[in-house]
Amino acid sequence: MKKIILMSALLILVGCGTKQIDIPSFDERVSESQINESNETEVVIEGAKKEDETSKQPLETQSATLTVAPGMENFETYLPTLMFHYIEDVPADSPDQMRYNLSFSPEQFEEFLIYFQENNIETLTFWDIKAILEGEKPMPEKAVMLTFDDGHQDHYNEAFRLLEQYNMKGVFFIITDKTGNDPVHLTWDQVREMAAAGHEIGSHTVTHRELNTLGVEDIQAELKNSKQKIEEEIGQAVISLCYPVGRYDERVIEASSEHYLFARTTESGKQFRINDPYRLPTTRIFPTTGTGALDSWLK
Repeated sequence: MKKIILMSALLILVGCGTKQIDIPSFDERVSESQINESNETEVVIEGAKKEDETSKQPLETQSATLTVAPGMENFETYLPTLMFHYIEDVPADSPDQMRYNLSFSPEQFEEFLIYFQENNIETLTFWDIKAILEGEKPMPEKAVMLTFDDGHQDHYNEAFRLLEQYNMKGVFFIITDKTGNDPVHLTWDQVREMAAAGHEIGSHTVTHRELNTLGVEDIQAELKNSKQKIEEEIGQAVISLCYPVGRYDERVIEASSEHYLFARTTESGKQFRINDPYRLPTTRIFPTTGTGALDSWLK
């Protein structure tokens, strides 16, 4: 009887014939597991050495695509993009003439906002430009873009305060290594508050080094890592970049196009052209710039 039972078991095992039972290899099992979990499950091999935190690859940055609406492929418009640095009152006889020339007092800035309000001039961000290009928003009859470089404390204490008072928007280009680490620069709490209020946060790179002087790997690190850091902090995609000191070359433009939709230069001009989104011009604001200049630019 024992022999009969043993023989039956053997017949069942071999399938009563020559049928082969295929057992997937280890590699095949890993591949199948990844497919079944839609590539979202990390495969851990027991006994393998785990990576420490410093060896992990950075998370991918958030992406935002631009789908230009029919008829907008060659979009071009008159759009003064004003460039501010310090929103503070620096005396004209200050020994720091560079800072004076980069300053604009809060009182003057408020005069600008009152002018925009009285003349029905809309303040735009690059998110608005994206919506216009995608056909989701009409281009205003009169518009201006207000950009702030470097992420100084006065951007929160003065510019943000006044923009909120007059229900207007700005684009703030911040240096991520300075943010939260340097007392004269914004904190991340301030940046998050500004972003939540509807103002755009753009990248001014990680360290503010002149990009055209760097190697390709360093250019990529400055552009990708700054974007990633801002996105992690504010929970929104970053679509705009401002070149430090306005320096760029073809390598910088190529790298910028991999991570951003728009890039602002320091070159003078008031036209926005969709066909050249990584060489966007600006209008520098000096401490002597008055609302009379706005008359010639915006009326």
